[in-house]
Amino acid sequence: MADYYSVLGVPRDADLDKIKKAYRELALKYHPDVNKTKEAEEKFKQINEAYAVLSDEQKRRQYDAYGPEGFNRRYTQEDIFRGSNVEDILREMGININLGGFSFGDMFGGTRGDGQDIGQNILYKVDLTLSEVADGTTKEISVRHVKTCSACHGSGGESGSRQSRCSECRGEGYVTAVSNTFFGRIQTTQQCQRCAGTGKVYEKKCKACAGKGGIVANEKVKVTIPAGVKSGMRLRLQGLGDYGRDGSGDLFIEMNELQDRAFSREGDDIVTKVSIPFYTAILGGEIEVPSLRGMRKIDIAPGTAQGTRIVVHGQGVKKLNSNSRGDEIVVVDVSIPKSLSHDERELIEHFRSINDGPEDRRRFGIF
Repeated sequence: MADYYSVLGVPRDADLDKIKKAYRELALKYHPDVNKTKEAEEKFKQINEAYAVLSDEQKRRQYDAYGPEGFNRRYTQEDIFRGSNVEDILREMGININLGGFSFGDMFGGTRGDGQDIGQNILYKVDLTLSEVADGTTKEISVRHVKTCSACHGSGGESGSRQSRCSECRGEGYVTAVSNTFFGRIQTTQQCQRCAGTGKVYEKKCKACAGKGGIVANEKVKVTIPAGVKSGMRLRLQGLGDYGRDGSGDLFIEMNELQDRAFSREGDDIVTKVSIPFYTAILGGEIEVPSLRGMRKIDIAPGTAQGTRIVVHGQGVKKLNSNSRGDEIVVVDVSIPKSLSHDERELIEHFRSINDGPEDRRRFGIF
């Protein structure tokens, strides 16, 4: 997985101006309207993603804390581009952002642009056994996220420190920039990075969080998983995502059902294959089969054929948001021996000899 700093070709301590300059140069070089190669299209996506993260103070802080793999495991493309000004910058540069009939937002997941500092959502995948899915379970997970600083309660200022007007934006909460584009000089307005749009700064920053209002921490979270979930389903835990000055993000728990050695799943039913001797298939009898709660006995009717499906009602997965259950389906595999002892062969030969008349041939499907 490519490192965002390497993608833009900037050092890890690069300021916003250097990051923006590098992005502009690369965007002009690799835009699909200018560079028609397949590699350029992929590179264009990478540099936009890298800029969306590194140009945002909060996302950059999280990226530095988690690293490339950890960051991308927790955040979707929609989360990465939420609140980004990538689209505005491309417009300033006179670059077409309608690529082949779909918008930049569609391509990269969309943006909010409402100026609010809302914490990022976190995606956490949890593995579940079939037994846990069937009856529901409680999992304790460890979530690494940015939580509200307990020292300043998210304000970013030292206790007792006064607030003053931000000198960068003069208390407006936004700054105006003028840039040269293909179409001339364009004036744009964006949120002030120094005060995060509040228009005010504390005289002394909180020492615990360096004035950011949040700190990176690992926290234990107990999650109740309802019965009947399927892979890909998500639970939303509000406010357990990353800290933001205007509200925390959410924690999404995504289900991943592990493959079971004994069963496959068909909706709320579970299916298992059981091998029985040919003589049990002919004569019938009682056999043991696996279930979600250990071995259980079932009856085999005389004359049971290969592939017969025996339904054990109410022994499957509990249905989501319901007290009813699916069934267990036992698929019969009739085992035919490949070798016989002398006595076994004589018995089979005798069976054949007494069932070799015309009526018996019709009974066995021989015409």
